[in-house]
Amino acid sequence: MKQLPESKGSYGRFWRMLMGAMPARILMSALDLGVFDLLDDFRSPAEVAQRLDTHPANTRLFLDSLVTADLLEKRHGLYRNLPDTTHFLKRGTPLYLGDLLRFSWGLCVDPLKDLPKLLREGPAPGPGIEDENLWAEASRSNAAWAFGEMGRMMAGIVSELDGFPGFARMLDLGGGHGIFTLYFVQAHPSMTGVVFDRPAITRATREFIEEYGMAERVGIAQGDYLTDDLGSGYDLIWASSTLNFARQELDSLLTKIYAALKPDGYFAAFQDGLTHEHTKPDVALGFLPGALQSGADFGFDQGEIAQAMLKAGFRSVRSHSLDTPMGTMDLDIARK
Repeated sequence: MKQLPESKGSYGRFWRMLMGAMPARILMSALDLGVFDLLDDFRSPAEVAQRLDTHPANTRLFLDSLVTADLLEKRHGLYRNLPDTTHFLKRGTPLYLGDLLRFSWGLCVDPLKDLPKLLREGPAPGPGIEDENLWAEASRSNAAWAFGEMGRMMAGIVSELDGFPGFARMLDLGGGHGIFTLYFVQAHPSMTGVVFDRPAITRATREFIEEYGMAERVGIAQGDYLTDDLGSGYDLIWASSTLNFARQELDSLLTKIYAALKPDGYFAAFQDGLTHEHTKPDVALGFLPGALQSGADFGFDQGEIAQAMLKAGFRSVRSHSLDTPMGTMDLDIARK
């Protein structure tokens, strides 16, 4: 009689990994259909199907799956959003994430359908992670990343910097939507801010500045921070998830940043900080599609930016690893 195999572990994690794709697909389909826009109050599957013009029986099955995924609640055959679903996934709410999730899906998940081809043939031509039009389109949707929790968290950290009450002027380098600047300026009685980015990208910046009544204190400078002058006399220069574009020119950019700061000024870089030989934390997976398509590795190892700051002449650097809704990221704060 042949011995039956014995297991020394469980294959559960592999099954969970496979099934993990299902809630993501269900979520994206619900966003595209506008399901969450209808369910502030309890509704029957027949009502939802009528509003969405979808198949009644399949609509009920789909709504059940949204309950399974902890996006809806079900009582007596009726369905309603959970509170955080309305908060983040209903169109028109201040913290709506739908556009950000769609953009991230298109940038980080959808390209992996060509993964075998990219592995066999190498990088693919076409618009990549450095494409200005891509980021111009994304600037408004990506603002959701900074609104609320993240904006308040970063403003809290910046406002604790030594000398913050005396700050007069800050620069948001490659700031895109400029939302972090709005939070920082709002946390200060008089500081003004400048959001620096390429012309196509700053259209959304201007809209946010006007929407939140900050035009008297926040301005825009247009250009390429790798080649154009940054100005001078800043108490704080802030850079969030933008130094990846300068990875090959980091030393020269930090020299420019150092020169643009006042004595005792700060440069704060909020970025990925990869560990375990460039494989952790999970945020590293987000770089895979862009790296495969472009042939360039955009991720920073933890400590890489801090070391470059010291090399550029900054007298001290404080580094923090922060838990964010998108995973663990590093904040390096250098002082001139």
